Amino acid sequence: MASDQNKAIARRVWEVFASGDLSELDDLVAPGAAYHDTQDPFGDQRGPQHMRSLIEMYRKSFSNMKFDVKMQIAEGDYVCTMIEAQGDNTGELMGQPATGKHARINLTDTTRMEDGKIAENWVTWDTLGMLQQLGLIPAGAEHKAPA
Repeated sequence: MASDQNKAIARRVWEVFASGDLSELDDLVAPGAAYHDTQDPFGDQRGPQHMRSLIEMYRKSFSNMKFDVKMQIAEGDYVCTMIEAQGDNTGELMGQPATGKHARINLTDTTRMEDGKIAENWVTWDTLGMLQQLGLIPAGAEHKAPA
């Protein structure tokens, strides 16, 4: 499949995520697709159902989510997508009550395509930055030189 087609599929998943209309996931994600993220609470699931569970969890935690694709690079069956994600924390997140605060983070999504669908996915995102912006963990203390 051409690089441009792979990029379009990888981008479309983020558009579906932002919209909340998950009806296209079966067309975009292979049934046995694996998702690799150390923060993944649904590691026992695969395919579109796994993606659905993740999206529903984050959409319950954040309202008005936006994903701004900053850059995509494709080679062979792989697409790397760099994204700025943002939203307001209006629902429980990782067992913590909503803070009402806004968070904006960067993430990198590397996707392997097979037969026109996502077959495997690796996501790295700024968990620390998000939790600090939400006030769930303290931001780094100011550095003071010893007296």
